[in-house]
Amino acid sequence: MNPLALLALLAAGLVLVPSAILCLECLAACLPARRRRPTLVRVPRLVVLVPAHDEEQSLPDALRSLAPELGEGDRVLVVAHNCRDRTAMIARARGAEVLEVRDAGTGGKPDALVAGLAHLDADPPEVVVVVDADCRVEPGAVRALARAAAEHGGPVQGDYRFGAAARDDFASLSSLALLLKNVVRPRGLARLGLPCMLNGAGSAYPFDQIRHAPHGRGSIAEDYQLAIDLARRGHRTRFVPEARVRSVLPERRDAALRQRRRWEHGHLWLVFRAAPGLLLRGLVRLDLGLVALGLDLLVPPLAFLALAWSGALALALAAGGLLRDGTALGVVLAAGGLFALGVAAGLARFAGVGALGRTLRATPAYVGAKVALYLQFFARRETRWRKTERTSGAAPTSAEEGAHERSDTGT
Repeated sequence: MNPLALLALLAAGLVLVPSAILCLECLAACLPARRRRPTLVRVPRLVVLVPAHDEEQSLPDALRSLAPELGEGDRVLVVAHNCRDRTAMIARARGAEVLEVRDAGTGGKPDALVAGLAHLDADPPEVVVVVDADCRVEPGAVRALARAAAEHGGPVQGDYRFGAAARDDFASLSSLALLLKNVVRPRGLARLGLPCMLNGAGSAYPFDQIRHAPHGRGSIAEDYQLAIDLARRGHRTRFVPEARVRSVLPERRDAALRQRRRWEHGHLWLVFRAAPGLLLRGLVRLDLGLVALGLDLLVPPLAFLALAWSGALALALAAGGLLRDGTALGVVLAAGGLFALGVAAGLARFAGVGALGRTLRATPAYVGAKVALYLQFFARRETRWRKTERTSGAAPTSAEEGAHERSDTGT
């Protein structure tokens, strides 16, 4: 086969696989939810662990949303990690237990979690629920997470959504992309009876499992890495759609891009480094759960996939024009169709049909804004955890975000 035709076919295959996985997950999410009753009636004794670094603005809203969720014997532990503001004082004033930690400051959130969990050794709970300081939990979320973690005997991830603080197309499309990643795709995996990744806030764990876990060390995508490490130990993450947690994206464009750079560089690094190993281990052990996690991890950030598809299309057109070989072009068009079908179905079902128009209008500029971010991955990859600067500390309520995305009532 001609080298150009072979290269075009290889590129077409590389975009077909993640596009097909994305489409399957999104279509599965659109299926009617399975109705099931929890077998565990008692809510386990829990601690809500809140890692916080200079969160005096957002922490009061987070603690206010947590207060009604606590039962007798439950606690909130705020880990004030290298704070230079009034985070610890505000947490104590609102009745939370506070652990102040000072360290080198290079490990970020995982180091705060490790310190908080070690502190809990003196009086360990049955379940630890992790909620970030810039989030709000919706009614019933904490109990749903704790009950699910105890019943499942492993980690669980809630429905974690981001609102757009800035009223522009970039922020809106970022919010929709995160909706697909954090809600639609995990829901599809759950509908298929498969495990999902951890997505940060709104997760819960049996204490013994999380206490001795590696906590995402070695990766700036610490939540994905934690899910992988726990899965390798036999503890697969289950999605809990009824447990809803809300946060807000940074209002400033530069802060938003820095946040996305950390998330997406960490994700892409795991695509290349961890996904092949997960797939191989799952295939050798005939472990469908590990295979599913490996395949899910193969789906890169959507803007990166769109750019990769564009490159594959250019190669396929060149092969078709110069060599009269349309094989690669057919594969690329199939990949594009699956990509578009999955995104359209997921957004229409979980954000409303109006989101499709906004997505089409904003996609070229959104993807263009990410080009430099992806070039940096290959030239100077982000390797350090950095706190995201925010000008707005409050996460949107359900009513506030209703103008942006339709509430899903199909759980």
